[in-house]
Amino acid sequence: MKIFMGVILALVLLRVEGGKPSIGYCDHSSCFTAHAGTLDFNSAQKSCESKRGSLMTVRTPEANSLISNLLTGFSGHFWIGLIHRGESCSDPSLDLKGYTWITGDEPSLTFFENWKNKDSVCSQRCVSITKDDPQWAERHCNDATDVEGYLCEHQNTNKCTQLTSESSVLYETPFGFSKHDLGEVPHSSNATRLDLGTKYICLEGEWLKAPWNCEVYKGGCEHDCDKRNNSYICTCPPGYKLESNAVSCGKAQDDPCHKAGCSHSCLSKGKDYACLCGSGFALDVDGKTCKDINECDDDRLCPGKHFHCVNMIGGFECRCMNGFKKELDICIDDDECESGPCDHSCNNTIGSYHCECWEGYKVSSEDRHICALYCPQWECPAVDCDPNNPFQCNCPRGFILEERPTGLICTDIDECEMLYCDQHCRNIIGGYICSCDEGFTVFGSTKCLKTDIVNGSGTSTTIDLFTPISLTPTEIPSSMSTAGLAGTIVVCSAVVMFLMACLVLHLMKCCRTIENLILAKSCNEDVHDLQQVTTGK
Repeated sequence: MKIFMGVILALVLLRVEGGKPSIGYCDHSSCFTAHAGTLDFNSAQKSCESKRGSLMTVRTPEANSLISNLLTGFSGHFWIGLIHRGESCSDPSLDLKGYTWITGDEPSLTFFENWKNKDSVCSQRCVSITKDDPQWAERHCNDATDVEGYLCEHQNTNKCTQLTSESSVLYETPFGFSKHDLGEVPHSSNATRLDLGTKYICLEGEWLKAPWNCEVYKGGCEHDCDKRNNSYICTCPPGYKLESNAVSCGKAQDDPCHKAGCSHSCLSKGKDYACLCGSGFALDVDGKTCKDINECDDDRLCPGKHFHCVNMIGGFECRCMNGFKKELDICIDDDECESGPCDHSCNNTIGSYHCECWEGYKVSSEDRHICALYCPQWECPAVDCDPNNPFQCNCPRGFILEERPTGLICTDIDECEMLYCDQHCRNIIGGYICSCDEGFTVFGSTKCLKTDIVNGSGTSTTIDLFTPISLTPTEIPSSMSTAGLAGTIVVCSAVVMFLMACLVLHLMKCCRTIENLILAKSCNEDVHDLQQVTTGK
């Protein structure tokens, strides 16, 4: 359990952000690092926090003596973690002048001060230092002029002592700096014996020899790490073999694995070899290729309620089903309504949700999140009106707005009066349906064509049983008003009258006598078919 917790902490430390420091030092329970970067005070503190630390506190002469070593090679100003909030004027009679450490440490725990001047300031100020002048200089916290970087301080708990070795050892810390001589080694640091190449990791104050957990620094392996039979081993590419230190790979001379063509790894003995596959893979029939194992074929892998198994390359994941989210290793209902997905109101259900609409609306058939205007009768009160102009209202499709003594009403438009259909028209609520006589088929919503033409047979088709063909109701824009509809009818009637007058004049010009006119009538029966068209309910 102790080692397990150490691995968890090591994984956390692996996620630190930011560039590597140039130099670092560990002393007692703390480690200190120097980072280059032209940042203001707040940005520098956030950067230290991302590295699981804070800006450096200089509370003792010993801490102050580290600064010259940390700033080797630097010449500009570096932030330390001392700030005056500006809530009142600073007091030069106090050791810290009213400043506080960014860590919140009590002033009584500070046994050192190094002010450049003793003046009082009455606004927010922060402190920076340089290698050549380590005195505490006060400056505006957002002033990054000539600032070259910042100093971070990290807690050094569960540390290890140096390895006992006759050869040189290189220590690589999780804070990004490496040293051959490190008195107190931070948790999750790597150590490499340079004579043998063996590797170790510091976990919970103890040294663990590689290979260790593959998730931490790849188990300390040079090439790759694999878990087999509850233990970790380092693996090498084909043609290479594992050295005696159990982590390094060396080229194998005259090894048959060189030309084996194994997908993952190869094991040889004399002139014989065998291809091996990593965890989550199985050797294919060719004995070389490694194919992914579908672990999800085993229903027992994700037994929790509302879990389902997702196969991954080389592994699998247990995920929550749609409508659920993972919390403390269980799947709980995800309240989708919290994100406000619906136009009007949302009703959360177990594993899902549905949208509901106010009176006069219904859920759109095209998008279940949208509420569309709806009237199930021939007329309904107008409900979608401009609050600043109550006479500006929208109606459902296929309806027009009418003003009645009782208020504004959305009434159904009788599209059949507009003669949209070739043969037969039936008005319905919000639309209309065109149908055709026997032997004809509805084409293009409103036209009637002979069935044999539609079928493309080229011959007449006999239909024994006539069934009128209906289409999806066709709608007209709801913005058309009653006055607009009447105007359209009047214009159409005027055009028809004008065309009839022109035809009569043409006939009179061609026929000079009554007899000629009678003869023309007998030769052209279409003259009898001309009728004035009128519309009305």
